[in-house]
Amino acid sequence: MSTLEIEARDVIKIVLQFCKENSLHQSFQVLQNECQVSLNTVDSLETFIADINSGRWDAILPQVSQLKLPRDKLEDLYEQIVLEMVELRELDTARAILRQTQAMGVMKQEQPERYLRLDHILARSYFDPNELLRLKLMWYHHLD
Repeated sequence: MSTLEIEARDVIKIVLQFCKENSLHQSFQVLQNECQVSLNTVDSLETFIADINSGRWDAILPQVSQLKLPRDKLEDLYEQIVLEMVELRELDTARAILRQTQAMGVMKQEQPERYLRLDHILARSYFDPNELLRLKLMWYHHLD
């Protein structure tokens, strides 16, 4: 007779999936936090990628908040969002992301020059598309 061994983490992920599929958001959050297990999925990878490529950050940010991403990837994502918000002249939104998100708070402590570069862009009264282009190129190069 053989026995089937199932990892506790796998059982928790199944319960998390059930909570997500049945809109049990509070149960999902509590279970994920208490067990330190993350489902780390999005509903549709194709839609997620399309939303990123189209800059639909209002659709992306709620999904990202449910994921356990590496800190450096989260910082890169928020930096990109800040740059795009500056480009669109959505300075209040860019400022809120820069100053009120945990990932950017960590960046401020651990990479102050990177954080200050973004903060200086926000503080300017003029828009320099060439500087934003340079920063975006640096960001894309950083991803390679």
